[in-house]
Amino acid sequence: MGRLSCWRRVAVPVVQAALAAGLSWFVAVHLFGHRAPLFAPVAAIVCIDMTLGQRLRRAIELILGASVGLSVGALLISAIGTGPWQIAVVVALATSVTVLLDGRAVINVQAAVSAILVVTLYGPADTSGIDRLFDGLIGAAVGLVIVAVFARSSVCGPAVAVTGTGARGTAS
Repeated sequence: MGRLSCWRRVAVPVVQAALAAGLSWFVAVHLFGHRAPLFAPVAAIVCIDMTLGQRLRRAIELILGASVGLSVGALLISAIGTGPWQIAVVVALATSVTVLLDGRAVINVQAAVSAILVVTLYGPADTSGIDRLFDGLIGAAVGLVIVAVFARSSVCGPAVAVTGTGARGTAS
């Protein structure tokens, strides 16, 4: 009974995350013609996994961090290639930019993760950086729409995360 009760507490956020991930992928592929929009469902899930009162701010932070990471990663790999030291350089530069923009932890982490994904998943000749950035925007927008649709129907309140870990800290 305890496991079922736990699942019930996170059922609405789980459905939100699933719908947002699938819908953001669908939108990116079928409406915008992107071949493999990895960042769309990732951004959607990150938006869903934030506490309700912080979702808009966190979505903006996510978009800013992803934008910086994708931009720095795409620009640098075309000049320096890919590999372990290139990952280190890209992460250092992307997080430095977000810190200089007065970034909070979520922005800095998103910039680093996005930069790493660009360096490891795409080659120096790949020029689809703007598509990856747009995929992140699609995912964040779809995530926020799903949250708005489900806002009034949450079974357990806004503080339960998709991960099932419970309330997030309010200070950030």
